[in-house]
Amino acid sequence: MPLRILIADDNLVFRKALRHLLERVDHWQVVEAGDGQEAVAKSVEMRPDVIFLDLAMPGKDGFAAAREISALFPETPIVMCTMHLSPHVEAEARKHGIRKVISKTESGAMVPAIRQLLKEQEAAADKTLAAETISAPALPVPPVSTANSTTPSAPPGADSVSSTPKNVA
Repeated sequence: MPLRILIADDNLVFRKALRHLLERVDHWQVVEAGDGQEAVAKSVEMRPDVIFLDLAMPGKDGFAAAREISALFPETPIVMCTMHLSPHVEAEARKHGIRKVISKTESGAMVPAIRQLLKEQEAAADKTLAAETISAPALPVPPVSTANSTTPSAPPGADSVSSTPKNVA
């Protein structure tokens, strides 16, 4: 099954250019949305493997869309592509569930970002599987029966620690 990518950006020219770039890589399936509200709806509909969101969109901006999508699908990596790149935007993006922020001028960084996020997602899934396997409940061990034991038992009236007869007065 091809990788499913959702691009949400109100700039039609950028959206089409990014779609063309991504579809040429590995014949990835790319779906477009023109704003944040449509991005949330299409995320629910198609369950993308990776989501690209613009920050500044009419109606619902990228942060609001990311917050909703992250609440619904916390495992889905979200990349923000924006012309407003700054340390403040990056910090806010992380608060809203966005894993990576890329400047729209860095088109060469987009495909490597997808590949890196997918590797991180696979590694996290492997860790979760390993943790679930390790923490699986152990099978119950039946108690050892001493009724047919070949170990000699102490004679009646003997001290159970030393096997010597007790003084009975």
